[in-house]
Amino acid sequence: MQVTEIPWRNPYSAFAPLAGEPYAHMLHAGELAATDHWSIITAFPSMVIEASAGDEDPFIGIDSVIRERRAQRAPEYRQFPFLSGLLGFIGYEAAEFIERGLNLPASGYAAPDMSVGVYDAAVLFSRRDHRAYIAGTHEAAVTRLYKALGNGGGAIGKKAPFGAVSSNFSPQAYKAAVSSVIDNILDGDYYQANISQRLMAAADELVDVLALFQTVASASDASFGALLQLKNFSVVSNSPERFFKLRPMDNGKVRIVAEPIKGTRRRGGSNHEDRKLAQDLMADRKDRAENIMIADLIRNDLSRICRNGTVCEEAVCDLMTLSNVHHLVSRISGELRVGVMLSDILKALFPCGSITGTPKIEAMHAIARHERIGRGPYCGAIGYIDDGGGADFSVAIRAMMVQGRSVSVPVGGGVTLRSDPMSEYDETIVKAAGALGALGVTWDSF
Repeated sequence: MQVTEIPWRNPYSAFAPLAGEPYAHMLHAGELAATDHWSIITAFPSMVIEASAGDEDPFIGIDSVIRERRAQRAPEYRQFPFLSGLLGFIGYEAAEFIERGLNLPASGYAAPDMSVGVYDAAVLFSRRDHRAYIAGTHEAAVTRLYKALGNGGGAIGKKAPFGAVSSNFSPQAYKAAVSSVIDNILDGDYYQANISQRLMAAADELVDVLALFQTVASASDASFGALLQLKNFSVVSNSPERFFKLRPMDNGKVRIVAEPIKGTRRRGGSNHEDRKLAQDLMADRKDRAENIMIADLIRNDLSRICRNGTVCEEAVCDLMTLSNVHHLVSRISGELRVGVMLSDILKALFPCGSITGTPKIEAMHAIARHERIGRGPYCGAIGYIDDGGGADFSVAIRAMMVQGRSVSVPVGGGVTLRSDPMSEYDETIVKAAGALGALGVTWDSF
């Protein structure tokens, strides 16, 4: 492994020559994010692992690649989140590889159910320190990636104007779906289910995904922004939610941390209103019960892969304040058992309980019945597995799927016995505000 410091340049301009290059990806937290200052660029994978419904289980092959590539990181390189390894997305429908009886509807996107590239080189930008580095397992990979980088200013091309927004649910139909879920809960079918709708808009020309991503990130303080490019399909993610993180420790053990989000309020128009909305969220019985229910689900999921007695709740129903919303977030961690691989982690945790419900399989059946179309990358996971053993995946919420001139923005929320259909619909409006603002359209457009 070699790591070399290179002249600083804006991550967007560094990525600009790679815009449109299949499997060139960028992980980049929002410009207003308080703690996550690293940006990562990868391109030109040595291998791409993709799978869709009906294929063989891809996670067995991924485990094999991880084993073959595993390399001890030198102490001086531990500051870097990712140097080489696997990076991409695992879509919601990839749950069928874990639970073969699910039979989920197809997403309708021109994308596989999962796509993970294997990268021998990466560029890292510390936006806090204004320093940049290139790393790689061999010189040829490093040289190719370095020569592909841009070094100009930060200005990116203009966004195409978008037309009116449409949805696969009318407001009345969405509220009726919420009411139906509440009836199912009363009947004892499940305790919670997360129902989403898909907003859609089209531009007059091909969407410049890098321009769109920069527009989203420039106004965001979410920690898990991502631009993923496949062939004729891209994902622009602005997620605030960590799915799980793996942190290798000096004693050879690995710590896993999950941070589910449940509970949302809009930001207020004044400091007084904003504080009141945050206080209302912290005190709301429905939102707290929803968050605690999912935290308990994830604690149980982690107990399947962690050493006995190591799973703990580090935080429950903490307030997370972002530029557009307040959230409740919990943090559950544990120490992985010896020999646990990515497939084991996914079998225990995927999809994240915060975007399914509980019990998970029953909730996913309900989601399929009500939504009637697959979610694709939305509500799946985006992130990386570093060759040194670390990993970090977000839950792919606040995501936009881009195909040609079209952009879709799925938004949803968890429905419990205490849910109010109108409030649940309003919550989706709040969650969509940032994405629709980046597109230059408003909810009132349809």
